[in-house]
Amino acid sequence: MASWGSCDFHELRDLNERIKAAASEPEMDAFYTGLLDEMMNGLLKNVKKVTPYKTEHLKRNWFITHARRSGKHYRAEIYNNVFYAPYVENGHRIVHKGVTHGFVEGKHMLRDSLFDLQKKAPDFIKTKSEEFLSRMMEGK
Repeated sequence: MASWGSCDFHELRDLNERIKAAASEPEMDAFYTGLLDEMMNGLLKNVKKVTPYKTEHLKRNWFITHARRSGKHYRAEIYNNVFYAPYVENGHRIVHKGVTHGFVEGKHMLRDSLFDLQKKAPDFIKTKSEEFLSRMMEGK
């Protein structure tokens, strides 16, 4: 039987090993937590930028938690520990001596920042995933 040529599949085997390594739980956890941490840092920066201030106390007291895995999901939190933050966010009544004199509209700095993140997230995740896959394919 005549031989028509030969093929060396070592690069395909190497790619397969890189895919297996990248798909390992620790590697994927690192990717997902890093992705979520980066998104949360952007959210924190944006919400601080749009938070109204007189003394900057409200702006300085926005915080985020680091991303962590919880079952099959990854989560992180953003919060403000200033007692009046919900009133600035959502609005409040103006009450004097038990009588309501009006309403102050909320500034919605967190809500609007979350909507903005939600719009940008698909493109951001796509870009980061492509970078991750590219590094994986290159063996880096």
